[in-house]
Amino acid sequence: MSQKLLFTLLAFLFSGIAPVFADDEPLESLGFLTPSEEQHVTTSRFPRPTSKTAENITVITADDIERLNAHTLAEVLQTVPGIQLDYLRTPTTFSFFNVQGAYSTTVLIFVDGIRQNDFQQGMALPGLIPVQQIERIEIIKGAASASWGSALGGVINIITKTPNLDPASGMVSASIGSKFTADTRAELSGTVDRFGYYLTAGNIHSDGLTPNTATNLNSLYGKLLYHLPGNGTATFGLSRLDAKPGLDEGDTANWGFVHDNTEYHRTNGFLKFNQPLGTRLTLDIDGYFTYRDDHAKWGGRDDQGAITFFNDFVSHETTRGTNARLTWGDSQQSLVTGVEYGHVNGRGGDLLNLPLSYDRSWDSWAFYGNGAYTIGRLTVLPGIRYDITGMAGDNTSYTLGATYQLSEKTTLRAYGAKGYSLPSLAYPGDLQKIRTFQSGIESGAVPYLWLKGTWFYNSLRNSLSSGVVPVVSNQNRQGFEIEARTTPLYGFSLTSGYTYLYATNSDTGERLQTDSSQSVPPHLVKLALNYSQTDLGLRSSLTGNYVWWNSTATHNSASRGMLWDLHLNWKICPKSELSPELFFSGHNLFNGVQTTDTELYTNPKRWFDGGLRVRF
Repeated sequence: MSQKLLFTLLAFLFSGIAPVFADDEPLESLGFLTPSEEQHVTTSRFPRPTSKTAENITVITADDIERLNAHTLAEVLQTVPGIQLDYLRTPTTFSFFNVQGAYSTTVLIFVDGIRQNDFQQGMALPGLIPVQQIERIEIIKGAASASWGSALGGVINIITKTPNLDPASGMVSASIGSKFTADTRAELSGTVDRFGYYLTAGNIHSDGLTPNTATNLNSLYGKLLYHLPGNGTATFGLSRLDAKPGLDEGDTANWGFVHDNTEYHRTNGFLKFNQPLGTRLTLDIDGYFTYRDDHAKWGGRDDQGAITFFNDFVSHETTRGTNARLTWGDSQQSLVTGVEYGHVNGRGGDLLNLPLSYDRSWDSWAFYGNGAYTIGRLTVLPGIRYDITGMAGDNTSYTLGATYQLSEKTTLRAYGAKGYSLPSLAYPGDLQKIRTFQSGIESGAVPYLWLKGTWFYNSLRNSLSSGVVPVVSNQNRQGFEIEARTTPLYGFSLTSGYTYLYATNSDTGERLQTDSSQSVPPHLVKLALNYSQTDLGLRSSLTGNYVWWNSTATHNSASRGMLWDLHLNWKICPKSELSPELFFSGHNLFNGVQTTDTELYTNPKRWFDGGLRVRF
């Protein structure tokens, strides 16, 4: 059966059908915070209308992020239906997260097409991704391997800002809050003749909202764009990040354990060429390199009471690679085909207890094709990808989806997929594999109300949990997700999201519970009351998050109350482009507790920050 399906997909993909071109202007959000018109997303490697996208997707824009007064990606993800952080502490500090129960080690995070997950444990750290340079975040919930490779649990695709068309424009921002938690940023952008530029720099600093979470993060990001003859572009980007959370070296548990004293050093760079080869055909060639040097120190107090470290875990990785693809098509038929190459050199282990756990290099290759074919109201969406992983054998991933435009305001969608995630270098083993099925409906047919519902079923094999000692198991995860949003009335609108998850060990039938190796919350609620009054320069959000962990009796998790955050923004002279904007946020207003470990990773109690931003 699977061979026949693969043959059908291949025959379809290489029969000459092809994708829609779309502009790259900023798009309104279909996500949790703001209402919108239909938009295009690039979750299948090329722009496509959401009405012709089978996956369950959430999109967040720069305006959404600014409304939240967010510091890092972690705070943004906490507001998205179906996503839950294990704990949210001082900005920039570490946290696991899950997407509809999928561990964060199986969810790929990309920035400008560059993988942010390490190969040691498959982890990406959303707390280390500043939000200032983000134009849009596209989140796929569910297997996305046919387009992205090792993405069993989903993809978080971050698209950074493009240069403004004016010769020069910019922004400066500064905030200060509890425990001297400060965020300072600046950006400069513009276009002169054929050259465009975007530059931003920032610093996030705090004395620590909870013990052992003092932090200092410095970030730089730059993008240069050149308009080639024939409407092509060449884009060069470079980023640098240095972070040191855990600077206070305080005790985080009553038995004197020291955790989260870490250092992160990251450099990413890319060069991209985009060249139309006709009215229906475009060539893209992307190249990239990365450098990562992370240290996580573990320790305690010696006989004299002084802090001493007995571990220094290192993850050192350098990567380079390229992605070349062709896209062509029209509004009815689309196709993208491409090839990827990557080279990785990685070493890791405990520098204080040699030898290292691993020290190796490998090369990977991938060949993929994704398309869309529209007949009337029906759009069929096949995809296939073959990966030569270089570290865990070869794998074929595929997907077959469909959307049906039931009416002008109502879309039905469904898809099935086979995907995978790589094992970790720290604990090598077989590929983690998944078969997933989703179906759903999205509608604005009810007056003043937008509704979206999605049912999902995921069957996993060789699932590798997170944690110091991962657990390998076979699992079934199923559930549903419901989102609702009202039309603004006198500037006010309500949004809500509810996710139900039922996860079991497929070998024993036992229901999974949250413990030190996994978080599988059965109930997750997101709420928001939004207000926007452009004439007065006012916009605000009151957001709520509730989770029930269903943890084991011996585990230190807690779900006490809903976490409420209030975010206020006021542009003093709304008709003036140069007018300053004041902003203020109150976090965890009623001292709720939502964490998988109350002893090591407790929530900060009520805290505040506020500041000023000016555009020019």
